Amino acid sequence: MRKIFLAVLFVLPVTIVAALYTNEPVETNEDAEFITVQNLVEIPPVPPKDIFGFVLEGVDIFEDRIKRNESLYIILRRYGVSPQQIHLIQQAARGEVNLNRLIPGQKYRVYTSDEEAFAFVWQSSTTQYVSILWDDDIRFERGAIPIERRQVRTAGTISNSLYEAVRAEGASSLLGSELAEIFGWEVNFFALHRGDHFKAIYESLYANGEFIGIGDIIAAEFQHRGRYHRAYFYDNGIRRGYFDGQGNSLQKELLKAPFRYSQRVSSGFSRNRFHPILQQNRPHYGTDYAAPVGTPVISVGDGIVIEAQRRGGNGNIVQIRHNSTYKTAYLHLNGFAPGIRAGVEVTQGQVIGYVGQTGLATGPHLCYRLYVNGRPVNSRTVDLPASDALEEEFLDEYLEYIKTLDAELDNFELMQNLASN
Repeated sequence: MRKIFLAVLFVLPVTIVAALYTNEPVETNEDAEFITVQNLVEIPPVPPKDIFGFVLEGVDIFEDRIKRNESLYIILRRYGVSPQQIHLIQQAARGEVNLNRLIPGQKYRVYTSDEEAFAFVWQSSTTQYVSILWDDDIRFERGAIPIERRQVRTAGTISNSLYEAVRAEGASSLLGSELAEIFGWEVNFFALHRGDHFKAIYESLYANGEFIGIGDIIAAEFQHRGRYHRAYFYDNGIRRGYFDGQGNSLQKELLKAPFRYSQRVSSGFSRNRFHPILQQNRPHYGTDYAAPVGTPVISVGDGIVIEAQRRGGNGNIVQIRHNSTYKTAYLHLNGFAPGIRAGVEVTQGQVIGYVGQTGLATGPHLCYRLYVNGRPVNSRTVDLPASDALEEEFLDEYLEYIKTLDAELDNFELMQNLASN
């Protein structure tokens, strides 16, 4: 409104001045209406909408979660939708939306106007939803809830486990899992010491104000046995991943252990070990991890399954060839993951089976074996090769980029020192 006034004030003097210079009378329209505060028409504001795109004015919203044995029919009948209308919705949904996949715990909303329901929103996941509208014709609309990324900083000291240290700082346990994956090629998470510590700058993800997980760990530090390891997430559209301070990739070709979380080592690699069942000394070409029956076992790297069967004292066994140099074996499994059979390709971190007690085993555990050029090696001490480092053309930009991240990580320690004084 103020701009319109200024425009009028600007135009009138210019018109008068022009008339004075041309010695011609200013033409006026006696019927024209001047703009005043009273007759100025405001542009109507945009009506507010909710996160699913529904106008809120004159609408009542009822939000709940799907309960056990509830169907769309039961839910909509609760809000007064007629059986005939529900039948039409179900008929129209064929080929559009599978309404038989409503799962207990999923959120939904029912929209009413003048106490009459006209729309149903089903959140099939934390970010995906389907809107069903029947105010006029029946329509189905799919959408996604925008994800908000909030940068978070945290640091903690290990007293018992990484998981407990992360939780003690109020962070999601997912952070511990991600840190273990990032530093899994540098740090032995099965032998953490009291006093080891971590620092992390990472993203917390929110959908409609609800925490749904963590995003990228932007930068992190892990101090283990007096050695400091730092990781930086870098993505320039061509290279993406975690690198160290010199631009070397932190991702090795193989993980140190076939589990997502720490499991207790019950027996190590040995050239001469007393076998508790056979009652004789013999080589033990693997590392035994004691874990509950059913614990997921993951592939330590990309590869092709060359064996997935029950075989004598090894029990249920999976063997994977990763390349011409490396092969791994997983023994005494309780069973195989769906689709795991000889000839199938697997990816690093994929579940291939579950801890069991099959074959010659005194208790539930996994015997994990690593072979290099066909010879068994100690998977806990072998030096695994790294993936390719950053190309020379990206290195200067990367080193400049991590300077700020180093300063932030260094500031964690400064904050801790200030807090202790």
